[in-house]
Amino acid sequence: MKEEVDQWFQLNMVSNSTSTATTTLHHCERWLPPENGVIKCNVHANWRNPYLHSGVAWIAKDHNGNVTHHARDAIVHAPNRFIAELRCIIFAMTSLSDLRISRVIISSDYTEVIEAIKCPLQWPRHRGLLQQVLRLKEKFQVITFDSEKVTANGVARDIARSVLRDGRFQSYLAMGGPSWLHDRIAREQH
Repeated sequence: MKEEVDQWFQLNMVSNSTSTATTTLHHCERWLPPENGVIKCNVHANWRNPYLHSGVAWIAKDHNGNVTHHARDAIVHAPNRFIAELRCIIFAMTSLSDLRISRVIISSDYTEVIEAIKCPLQWPRHRGLLQQVLRLKEKFQVITFDSEKVTANGVARDIARSVLRDGRFQSYLAMGGPSWLHDRIAREQH
């Protein structure tokens, strides 16, 4: 019972850090750059069913649309897309923190996950994963969570899809964007 009480207080505690966590909804059909000094990280989980791997990926770009990093991984034991997407966001946040990126926008086309991060108490079933997001938020100076249209999140979706489609189960993090999406990334810059 004490553990439950401690978890409740942790979820309801107002942070004293300089971290900012907000959620805004964007309804633009194409990728929009962040403000100068902020990295925008698009994420996506390619989930098919609870018995197979899911592909997760993220791609980070600066205010000019230049790709700073991207990553992909295969995860198991994701009973639904919601959990796969939350785990993808945790993967991206952990990586960005490890890279010492402190000002970031996390963007997903899965609106319900963004809303769960915004109001975790309304999603008690996913408390454990949402607590991980809450703890990771503290590692950032500024962090914002945005919902985007599927068309604005296309590159992250393609990278995540490649995990299952091409059997690329090896996790990696790389500077720049994937060479096979170079032309598409360049088109998004304009």
